[in-house]
Amino acid sequence: MRQDDDVLPVPGALRAGGPGTSIRSRQVAYGRDAVERLGRAPSADSSALFTRAAQRRNLTGDLLAQARAARQEIVRRARGIAELAGMAETIALTTDECAVLRPPYGRSIHLPSPDRPYAHLAVHTGQGRVSVTPVWVTAGGGNVAMSTVENRIKARATALDPLVALSISAGIGSQISYEVNGFVRQSPDPERELIRTLAETYSTRRIREQRDGNYTSWDQRERNARLRLEVLAYRVRNELGDDPTFRSAPYVEALAPRYDDADLPLSFGRSSHDGFWGPDENYPQDEPELREARDELAILGMVRQASGQGYRSLNSTYGHLASFDHSGLLRCRQVGFDLVDVKGEARIAFLVDSRDCGALRRAPTAAMSVAKYHSGSVWLQSQGLISLHDDPDAVRAAIRRLEARYNRVHHRLAFDLSWQRRAPGSYVLATLSHQRLSSRFREAARSARSADTDRK
Repeated sequence: MRQDDDVLPVPGALRAGGPGTSIRSRQVAYGRDAVERLGRAPSADSSALFTRAAQRRNLTGDLLAQARAARQEIVRRARGIAELAGMAETIALTTDECAVLRPPYGRSIHLPSPDRPYAHLAVHTGQGRVSVTPVWVTAGGGNVAMSTVENRIKARATALDPLVALSISAGIGSQISYEVNGFVRQSPDPERELIRTLAETYSTRRIREQRDGNYTSWDQRERNARLRLEVLAYRVRNELGDDPTFRSAPYVEALAPRYDDADLPLSFGRSSHDGFWGPDENYPQDEPELREARDELAILGMVRQASGQGYRSLNSTYGHLASFDHSGLLRCRQVGFDLVDVKGEARIAFLVDSRDCGALRRAPTAAMSVAKYHSGSVWLQSQGLISLHDDPDAVRAAIRRLEARYNRVHHRLAFDLSWQRRAPGSYVLATLSHQRLSSRFREAARSARSADTDRK
């Protein structure tokens, strides 16, 4: 099913009066109707709108008119989604889950890095592509709330497809985490109240003296309006204890997959595992190499061995991996990872439960976000395709390295797409190709190149 180009009219509020059973049945019907419309896969023109509305320099004439029209359409769709999301039956976070997001011990600010609870937000950007980035978050009314700037990737993506996934960790190196799937409801924040609250909670109280996070100079540099993004959960996987627990709304199985087969990129290994040293995928490259990027290796908590062969772990940084599950819905899980060289490319490597290989072969698109906050905002996102390697020696070596790096049982580090508790199975080693590699350092370099081009 595809979402119509126009957002359907939203039912009005129920009038008082009439038999109670009749009112309850109408409320349930409205809730199902809202969920049905929210759960449809994005329309065919969503990807084009997403691209046309992107912030680009020096647009003129027809291109500028198209960009403005696309942005207006995205805002219109966001308003319709916000009204529908308020009618859907969703799940409130528990007291323990909300407590992860609040400063401990009655403090007004979070403890110094890395003991700060950042969330990693995964969004569907159209045609089976995903993006995942670290964000400041807070809990309110049983929901997770965050702030973004109008027309950023998070804002455009959630206006066109409200289904998102959140991986929430109690700290950069913390084993405590949980996962949330939900609908995003956008609302204007003209006074920038939420970002100011988040800035005070995550850094110093004086905004222009921030020492951490993504918004060191946001008060001076931003021109676009601020938005509040609120995630209304329809599924939660809680791993705050020894065993995961699950809560899910009854309509989850009716939500449509977020891609068509025509949207998915072809990759080696759709019908069988790749040999570990098998051929690389054909993909458009955007500075994919990590081998000599020492700053980015440091974000991953790794360093190149002096011998030039392999990598050594510096600290137990976790990654947050976004992909599609067996139903074609977004997932975002905290996982342990390593670095390996595949055909000369330094790839992020991790373990996958072998029972999930079919879903990953069918939809190999994925992205991983890694954050390292110490003296400033440092992050890295790798977007690409998952390749599966069935070399048993490589799997055993990966298990040993992950257990040594994280001092943790390996099946708690592996990527698992199941929503039900299941005994640990066998594992396959997966690697993520770098179709696009983004980081604080690369984005700064791109901005400098863009500014040089403008001056010329």
